[in-house]
Amino acid sequence: MTQDDDSVPIHESLNRPILMLGGERTLVLMLLMVSGVFIFSLAKVWAAGVGITLWVVGQWALTRAAGYDDQLSKTGPRSLKYRRFYPSQATPFAKQREIQ
Repeated sequence: MTQDDDSVPIHESLNRPILMLGGERTLVLMLLMVSGVFIFSLAKVWAAGVGITLWVVGQWALTRAAGYDDQLSKTGPRSLKYRRFYPSQATPFAKQREIQ
């Protein structure tokens, strides 16, 4: 580094999201718990099949979702609140606002 260099190196690990098995960490752990309930707690062969199928399909979906947006559990619900269309017309029945 030279004396007049004002740049600071930012390591990539500080900006990278926390992923586990290719999916968002909290969602993968929640999927693991739900699948574990089916596999171990119910103790039936059909429940183990459902749990393993749920794990494989859910992990595939979470990996695909993380490839699209690695913070989907935070940004997804917020994007659903937006309307598809915002009309660009004013109404004469709007409430009066006081400016202080």
